[in-house]
Amino acid sequence: MNLHLCQKAYVHMLMDENPLICSCHNITLNQILEVFPESKDKDFELTEMISKIKQQTGASTGCGSCLSKVEGITQCYALKPEIFTGR
Repeated sequence: MNLHLCQKAYVHMLMDENPLICSCHNITLNQILEVFPESKDKDFELTEMISKIKQQTGASTGCGSCLSKVEGITQCYALKPEIFTGR
Protein backbone atom coordinates (compact mmCIF):
# COMPACT_ATOMS: atom_id res chain seq x y z
CA MET A 1 0.00 0.00 0.00
CA ASN A 2 1.46 3.29 -1.05
CA LEU A 3 1.49 5.76 1.81
CA HIS A 4 -0.48 8.32 -0.19
CA LEU A 5 -3.29 5.71 -0.17
CA CYS A 6 -3.21 5.51 3.62
CA GLN A 7 -6.59 7.21 4.00
CA LYS A 8 -9.46 6.00 6.18
CA ALA A 9 -12.04 5.50 3.41
CA TYR A 10 -9.57 3.65 1.16
CA VAL A 11 -8.28 1.42 3.97
CA HIS A 12 -11.84 0.54 5.03
CA MET A 13 -12.76 -0.28 1.43
CA LEU A 14 -9.75 -2.61 1.24
CA MET A 15 -10.64 -4.19 4.56
CA ASP A 16 -14.17 -4.86 3.26
CA GLU A 17 -12.81 -6.35 0.02
CA ASN A 18 -10.12 -8.33 1.92
CA PRO A 19 -7.75 -8.72 -1.07
CA LEU A 20 -5.20 -11.47 -1.40
CA ILE A 21 -1.78 -10.11 -0.39
CA CYS A 22 0.40 -13.22 -0.52
CA SER A 23 -0.45 -15.68 -3.29
CA CYS A 24 2.19 -18.21 -2.22
CA HIS A 25 0.50 -18.77 1.15
CA ASN A 26 -3.01 -17.51 0.31
CA ILE A 27 -2.85 -14.71 2.92
CA THR A 28 -5.40 -11.89 2.80
CA LEU A 29 -5.22 -8.34 4.10
CA ASN A 30 -7.41 -9.10 7.11
CA GLN A 31 -5.20 -12.03 8.10
CA ILE A 32 -2.24 -9.66 8.16
CA LEU A 33 -4.19 -7.05 10.12
CA GLU A 34 -4.97 -9.67 12.78
CA VAL A 35 -1.25 -9.69 13.66
CA PHE A 36 -1.24 -5.98 14.53
CA PRO A 37 -1.81 -5.04 18.18
CA GLU A 38 -5.14 -3.45 19.16
CA SER A 39 -3.34 -0.15 19.59
CA LYS A 40 0.11 0.88 18.49
CA ASP A 41 2.47 1.38 21.40
CA LYS A 42 5.42 3.72 21.40
CA ASP A 43 7.85 0.80 21.02
CA PHE A 44 6.32 -0.30 17.70
CA GLU A 45 9.14 -1.29 15.35
CA LEU A 46 8.43 -1.74 11.65
CA THR A 47 11.04 -4.45 11.11
CA GLU A 48 9.87 -6.39 14.16
CA MET A 49 6.24 -6.20 13.04
CA ILE A 50 7.13 -7.35 9.53
CA SER A 51 9.05 -10.27 11.01
CA LYS A 52 6.05 -11.10 13.21
CA ILE A 53 3.73 -11.02 10.17
CA LYS A 54 6.08 -13.34 8.28
CA GLN A 55 6.30 -15.70 11.24
CA GLN A 56 2.58 -15.81 12.03
CA THR A 57 1.14 -15.80 8.50
CA GLY A 58 3.94 -16.91 6.18
CA ALA A 59 3.36 -13.83 4.01
CA SER A 60 6.45 -12.88 1.97
CA THR A 61 8.32 -16.04 2.94
CA GLY A 62 7.71 -17.73 -0.42
CA CYS A 63 8.72 -15.87 -3.55
CA GLY A 64 8.89 -12.53 -1.71
CA SER A 65 6.94 -10.55 -4.30
CA CYS A 66 4.40 -9.40 -1.69
CA LEU A 67 7.00 -7.96 0.68
CA SER A 68 6.40 -4.41 -0.57
CA LYS A 69 2.67 -4.81 0.15
CA VAL A 70 3.36 -6.12 3.67
CA GLU A 71 5.78 -3.25 4.27
CA GLY A 72 3.28 -0.68 2.97
CA ILE A 73 0.45 -2.01 5.14
CA THR A 74 2.73 -1.98 8.18
CA GLN A 75 3.96 1.55 7.47
CA CYS A 76 0.39 2.77 7.07
CA TYR A 77 -0.54 1.17 10.40
CA ALA A 78 2.51 2.73 12.05
CA LEU A 79 1.51 6.19 10.79
CA LYS A 80 -2.24 6.00 11.31
CA PRO A 81 -3.30 3.04 13.48
CA GLU A 82 -6.63 4.71 14.25
CA ILE A 83 -7.88 4.23 10.67
CA PHE A 84 -7.79 0.45 11.07
CA THR A 85 -10.49 0.52 13.75
CA GLY A 86 -13.94 1.96 14.18
CA ARG A 87 -15.59 0.90 10.93
